[in-house]
Amino acid sequence: MKADAVPAIEPAHNEVRPYIIRTYDRWIILVLVLAIGWVLFRPLFAFSVYYRGVSYERMLRLTTAERYYRRSTAVYPKIPQGWQAWGELYLMHASGNAKDADEAVKIFSQGLALNPTAAAIAFDLGRTQYARKDFKAARVAFEESARLAPNDMFSWDFAAWSSLHSGDTPRARTYWHKVLKLDPGNEPARRALNQYGS
Repeated sequence: MKADAVPAIEPAHNEVRPYIIRTYDRWIILVLVLAIGWVLFRPLFAFSVYYRGVSYERMLRLTTAERYYRRSTAVYPKIPQGWQAWGELYLMHASGNAKDADEAVKIFSQGLALNPTAAAIAFDLGRTQYARKDFKAARVAFEESARLAPNDMFSWDFAAWSSLHSGDTPRARTYWHKVLKLDPGNEPARRALNQYGS
């Protein structure tokens, strides 16, 4: 063989399959990475959407904020912040608008069902029921909030007032005693106990 001889190159095989078929393994890997990424990072995506809603709420663009809060709960329903912020948009008008109060109750109830350890959602549900003057339902929600966050004196205080307004004065007194146990200097609870008996 001569030194200057070039080896013969065989002609390229003409590929007749479409590109997508030739690279199917890459597509499968891409789909797997996207699916696994969605499952793993869904809470992060939901928080990102939630915080976008917070920024719009700060700019007083409440309709846009509501859309982002709703989306955050759709992306990952197990983040309580999205439910709480979405419901609080309706809670703002709950005392004067029965339709908004009903919507807030629906949102908070749904959020609490999906996040059963979220004391803040239970508390907001109680506040909404209290604004609707449904004191028995408010008491139940505040008791749930107090059960989830036993050191939250506001849950106990609202549970006491809800009990009083629903006609259960002994229970109200019990709750005010719990408030005083958490905050011995709480004057409203002390005055209520003096007024309604200790």
